[in-house]
Amino acid sequence: MICRRISLFLIVSFVLMTFANRNGHSQENVRIAHPSLSASVLCLIIANKEGFFREEGLNVEFLSIRGEIAIRTTLAGEIDMFTNAGSGIAAVARNVPVKILAVLQDKPGWDLIALPNIKSIAQLRGQTVAIMSPEGSLAMVTREILKKHGIDAAKDAQLVVMGGDDVRFPALKAKAIQATLFNTAASLRAQKDGFVKLAAAGEYVNTIQGGLATSDDKIKQQPAKIAKIMRAALKGAAFYLAKRDAAIKYSMDILKLKDRDMAAAIYDEEAKLMVRNGISDPKILQPMIDEMKAATKTQRDMKFADVFDFSFARKANEELKATGWKP
Repeated sequence: MICRRISLFLIVSFVLMTFANRNGHSQENVRIAHPSLSASVLCLIIANKEGFFREEGLNVEFLSIRGEIAIRTTLAGEIDMFTNAGSGIAAVARNVPVKILAVLQDKPGWDLIALPNIKSIAQLRGQTVAIMSPEGSLAMVTREILKKHGIDAAKDAQLVVMGGDDVRFPALKAKAIQATLFNTAASLRAQKDGFVKLAAAGEYVNTIQGGLATSDDKIKQQPAKIAKIMRAALKGAAFYLAKRDAAIKYSMDILKLKDRDMAAAIYDEEAKLMVRNGISDPKILQPMIDEMKAATKTQRDMKFADVFDFSFARKANEELKATGWKP
């Protein structure tokens, strides 16, 4: 009788442990930092909702952190990945040991949005324009747009550092700033509220709006973990592009949108910018490196391999193809 009870106890314990493992109790934690909710971030969140990270044994936490702080926390080992790849290029220019492992958007989807009374970029002379960090891609693009309209950002305008779109949008509504670059979602919302679109960033520069980047130490110490993150991320990107209706529905939930037409418009604009396989053409990326060298006035000789390492993305693509995975 006692032996039977012990056997039953062991069986129940085994079943409970198996159930617990399958429900993520033994999963590896992953923290991913993002500055705002662009498509390159949405596809990662959707990957999580679809269970792609869980299939890799990962439990993911997404944190809203702007580029420079995300890089510092990644170097400190508190963050596994950050999505603001443009800030990653600026970091490498300053000899910070990070690498961009995947590019999910290699064209900027930002729009320069201003108060309703401002009808041209020339009217931003002497005005306050918000950026997210001093040397990130959003700051670089802002300066370039102003420069091409004869405005020296250092002398003729006041650039103020703020957080993501969720911080800058209320600041614009409160007239604390006169203009800022918004991603597609915030831009369309702002225009619907009567704010003015002065320019599309893509007409002025090419820069990475989203990707996956991490520290050199993380690459050396945890390559298996990075490989898992990459597979899940690329599944999310493929799902986002292949399943329009499902992606729009997820976007409405993530962005807290009730207007499906607005969500569809955001999706259609963002989908045009996505890089499905996470690997962008070096011919597109090298000019970005050269522009960042000029913007940061660095003297280092920045080669492509100093900034980008697509080996994880290539391997993940090969593995997904070999298994016949489809969204």
